[in-house]
Amino acid sequence: MLHSMLVFPPVARDIDHANLIWKAVAYDPGELTKESFLKELNKQLSVELSQREEKFHVLTSVSFESQLILGKTIVENVQIQFCGSMYPRKFATSRSVQIQDQRVPATESPQNYNKIIATVTAKRPALALTAAMRAIDLHRALWCLFCNKEMEMNGRSWIPINSVRLGAIHTIHRPNGSSATEEIWFEPHNVATDPYKPKDAAKVRQRVRLTLRRLSRCPYREDIVEALLMYVRALDEWNQTTAFTRLWSAVERLSSPGYGDYDAVVRRCAFLWDDTGFATQALEHLREYRNSCVHTGGESTQAKTYCFQLQRHFRPMVLFHIGNTGRFRTLDEANEFLDMPTDLAVLTKLKQTVARVRRFRSPRPHTP
Repeated sequence: MLHSMLVFPPVARDIDHANLIWKAVAYDPGELTKESFLKELNKQLSVELSQREEKFHVLTSVSFESQLILGKTIVENVQIQFCGSMYPRKFATSRSVQIQDQRVPATESPQNYNKIIATVTAKRPALALTAAMRAIDLHRALWCLFCNKEMEMNGRSWIPINSVRLGAIHTIHRPNGSSATEEIWFEPHNVATDPYKPKDAAKVRQRVRLTLRRLSRCPYREDIVEALLMYVRALDEWNQTTAFTRLWSAVERLSSPGYGDYDAVVRRCAFLWDDTGFATQALEHLREYRNSCVHTGGESTQAKTYCFQLQRHFRPMVLFHIGNTGRFRTLDEANEFLDMPTDLAVLTKLKQTVARVRRFRSPRPHTP
């Protein structure tokens, strides 16, 4: 409950807020009051921020075909290096020993997954993992945005939709290859897949780079990034009902942030389609399914199909925002644009009305 009542500064974005709150409660020397708690919380935050940063290497894998040459890329100040089928020896030995010693209840990813080393500077290993996974997931989100299937007629319902998925086990290492912590992070419900190799990897890679570049210039970049992270993590789910409700939240993050105005979600998503009437009907159907999932626990054998349909509305929405970088100062301003009428005759009449209002409100010269 305390967590939802507190606002942390942007500099504390990647810090474990729950851990700070527990420390503030535990270390408060006197009677716990609002003032004493906030004082201790700020003290703990200062201690956390004062720690010296170190370089860490987060090792994981993604379901790109291991022979796919992707090299290195920088995402959110994290260097992501694709290593093909094998990690460098200094990391591979340490990782293998650690996984065996810890008896992790997860299976190492298939050998033909593309291995990744994400290099990041952070104060603690856990913070390094958070930053690295955020960068990797953002990179994956764009690949999935451009490469995920549009529909699946005869697929298996328990197979996640994403073309590019994470491996099952993540470890953190120091520059010399040794383990930075005894902890190992793993995906308990990871579903392995056949490695993905796009038909024109170089073209998609260039498109991803250009999109990241445009995204970096967007004034409300964080809103788009959060929606992309919600999108890619939603479609990693094997439970398609869960995937759908999480994907709806990603759509809502852009089209009605903080309000949950489902009329606005439908209206703004439909605006981007030529046939707004058809899009509105499709979205209303998806909205009804979402409500049945949330309020009555309803499930459907068509859940995966609904995920594909909802993805068709998320894509144009996020690409609209990225493609119009510089035209809107805030997400709210962009949504005001999406609230405009779609009928050209109505827009022409509105333009005439605005012109008359401007003339009416303009200062008039005084007559002597």
